[in-house]
Amino acid sequence: MRPSEFIRAIKKHGFKFDHHGTNHDFYRGENGALVMVERHNREIKTKTLEKMMKDAGLK
Repeated sequence: MRPSEFIRAIKKHGFKFDHHGTNHDFYRGENGALVMVERHNREIKTKTLEKMMKDAGLK
């Protein structure tokens, strides 16, 4: 999954852009969860994606 696909998925679950970091963007959910998404346009590694989904409360 690419970062843009992940962002689309979390936005469907109520996440909104929060702020920019040096290499990452941060999205905050309605439940207060904060998810960090890198700005690179390459596939997200499987373990990283699992952690991001867990942080977002989607898994």
